[in-house]
Amino acid sequence: MTIGLAEAKNNFSHVTAEINRTGRPVTILKNNKPWVVIQSARSAVGALDVAVDFMDEYADVFEELAI
Repeated sequence: MTIGLAEAKNNFSHVTAEINRTGRPVTILKNNKPWVVIQSARSAVGALDVAVDFMDEYADVFEELAI
């Protein structure tokens, strides 16, 4: 899941509650570019796993860029 920085700021409690509920990290975008990832401390994963999740989420974008 990705959200803009302003939305994350305005709904921080809700966003963090959803992260804890689902266990899925959220990528925060700044100027429409990935800026930070917020994840639950209980489901903390390594940087490689975060990168793989990011690549999976944006697979269609990467495919388009590869053409």
